[in-house]
Amino acid sequence: MSEREILGVYSHSTRYQYKVGERGSRYRNGTYWFVCKLHDEAYEVQPLNANSLPSGVRRIVDREEFLKYYTPELDYYQQRTLPCMETLYRKVKLGRRYFNLGKLTDAEREFCEVVVMQEENVDANIGLTDVYSEQREFSKLREVLDRLLNNDEVFREEQRHKFNEFGINLRKREFYDDAIRFYVKAMEINGEDDHLHFNAARAWYEKGKLEDCRDHLKQALKLNPRFPEAEAFLVLVTKKMGC
Repeated sequence: MSEREILGVYSHSTRYQYKVGERGSRYRNGTYWFVCKLHDEAYEVQPLNANSLPSGVRRIVDREEFLKYYTPELDYYQQRTLPCMETLYRKVKLGRRYFNLGKLTDAEREFCEVVVMQEENVDANIGLTDVYSEQREFSKLREVLDRLLNNDEVFREEQRHKFNEFGINLRKREFYDDAIRFYVKAMEINGEDDHLHFNAARAWYEKGKLEDCRDHLKQALKLNPRFPEAEAFLVLVTKKMGC
């Protein structure tokens, strides 16, 4: 299985073994978890917050532990978690629409409402960085950037295109230091991405740090020798350095 399969909400108890076919849960006042199936032998679980939304540290449990301690809560998922997730999706979409129309105050309101419900929501936080960049609200922008940098969800493999694009946008807005911080964090989690190194090199180049730029270009080419943009960029940088 290459993609996570959402199973829904499950309750957890160390005292109860769920039996297939048994209806309902005996522990409706216990802890609730959002569960995704990674493959037949591994399940990803994440606790729900006060808004019945997945939030906090994810962990992986094996099939034996999952079947023994986790009980499906279909009603809870359908009546509470799913509607809240749909609300978040609509608000993020509306916030992005307002932003594209230049209605920054309205966009900020929608994104902030999402963050109140689910603080680490990636799309809403990225939306807020776009708003605060346009508004030149630098203190607010740094606050959101710090929240993103402390959120490993941003850097998950399936979101690679998002965080690459986000770093590029920071650089284009001339937030070079923030773009570099973002790329450094991304490379801590996945240092084998040639495009991360290439984009980091561009940010270092804009700062006039040619040696750092060259180092990342060399790393990009080491990871991907067939990277003509990186090769051409390296030639340019090497000439500028007089090497």
